[in-house]
Amino acid sequence: MQKSFFTHMDSEFLMSLLSTPTVSGFETAGSKLYESYLRKHVDECSIDVLGNTYATLDIDERFPKIMIEAHIDEIGFQVLYVADDGCVYVRKNGGIDLQCILGSRVSICGSSGEISGVIGKTPSHLQSNQEKEKVPELSCLWIDTGLDVEDVKENVHIGDVVVIKQKPEVVGDYRITSRALDDKIGVYVVAEVMKRLGNERNALRCNVKGVATVQEEVGCRGALTAGYVVMPDISISIDVDFATDVPGCSKTQYGDIRLGGGVVVACCLDSDMTIVEQMKKIASDNGILIQYSARPYATGGTNASRIRTVRTGIRTILLGIPCRYMHTPVEMCDMRDVDAAIRLITLFCLQKEF
Repeated sequence: MQKSFFTHMDSEFLMSLLSTPTVSGFETAGSKLYESYLRKHVDECSIDVLGNTYATLDIDERFPKIMIEAHIDEIGFQVLYVADDGCVYVRKNGGIDLQCILGSRVSICGSSGEISGVIGKTPSHLQSNQEKEKVPELSCLWIDTGLDVEDVKENVHIGDVVVIKQKPEVVGDYRITSRALDDKIGVYVVAEVMKRLGNERNALRCNVKGVATVQEEVGCRGALTAGYVVMPDISISIDVDFATDVPGCSKTQYGDIRLGGGVVVACCLDSDMTIVEQMKKIASDNGILIQYSARPYATGGTNASRIRTVRTGIRTILLGIPCRYMHTPVEMCDMRDVDAAIRLITLFCLQKEF
């Protein structure tokens, strides 16, 4: 990464977050990283029963409440069965793309620590022509740890979580590829915004909660809980959005969204259009690159849709970080878009009126 570009960004925290397994429902290790990173910059950190982690700046109870959230969970697997031959069978936690996992290295994470393995399948030489043309069902794949059967049965247990082994890597001058950029890149944005707002707290005319939400990949469960806990006047959700600057991604269906083109402002039913207009003006006045997407559907698919309808309704906006190869082990984002998101949200929260 260009040192000049990252002097104001903490890439070490991002790399640690991306390297830490946080499969949906098992986000504790990542949540602890988030809390540890922000504790000295905010007034309070707390966690609810479901596992959402809240970093709070309480300025004045007369001021409006703004929630900034992104989901810290990632797609992965859980162990279903350990066979007598030592092969480990799993099911999905979230929308894994099975085309991308064949031959992958994995980590099984349980009470015995991390155990390495590989995704096994029948060799193509032994498959029929028909079988070769199909993506195997997950039930036809297994994890091979290379351990003796006794060791597997002693150390791998039903319910243990599994993640693809894929270290984050910088590519080019500004881009990063990794598993789980969906949506740890969003959590990184929330953390950096809260850090900056903590340093500018005397200028704040709002109370802010930065929330690392859980279980988005299995139904946006954490976001719903967070909406009820915080009951904000305004909620800002940050997630990844489909980059369409590669082959096979339709601009007519998903918009012209490019890596390095800026943060994506969603113009759909999950965004309050008054807030959209405010964001547009802030971006224009401060030279912040933004892109627009009406999304492939009017509502749904992200935490914003769940928060929007809490109780009598919450004013929300959905912002996106353009991402290539979503839900694969090699998702790719551009840190210039991340920087744009951090600046836009920070300046929005530093307004005098909402």
